[in-house]
Amino acid sequence: MRAMLEFFERGGPVMFAIVGLSVVLYTRCFHLLLRLRRERRELDQGAGERAPNPRDLHRRRDELRDTFRQQRMVLGAMIAAAPLLGLLGTVNGMMKTFESLSEHGGQKSMEGLAHGISEVLVATESGLAVAIPALLLVYLAHRAVRRYQQRLNFLEAAAREGRQP
Repeated sequence: MRAMLEFFERGGPVMFAIVGLSVVLYTRCFHLLLRLRRERRELDQGAGERAPNPRDLHRRRDELRDTFRQQRMVLGAMIAAAPLLGLLGTVNGMMKTFESLSEHGGQKSMEGLAHGISEVLVATESGLAVAIPALLLVYLAHRAVRRYQQRLNFLEAAAREGRQP
């Protein structure tokens, strides 16, 4: 716990925004992935019991596409914001670094320089560490949506032809 607090201190005040964003971002990512998994399970269970109605399948596909499109827009904005927050921390750390250099001389300026550079690196790293895995999760969700849509297309075609999938 202490190491976490020190990490926050080294990253500067922007770390609170990065952590808050990451909590919201990953909550939404995992919620989307779990919803897609649940939808696919329900579809597979329902397809085995009776022949699905083609209209219902078409409606489900459209709803899924619209939901994913909306979620992707929100998630994409949050993914883009994470490195920008890291950049904000970078700018903040550089400002502190230059202020320290201009105000102090000798050993004090070196300490200020080291502290400022540390803040710059921690904030940048944190922003990227939030964005990159989230981008991969959105890609996994995109793949899951495509597989689900393919399954719906197959079931819809089978239902129109009057055969059991």
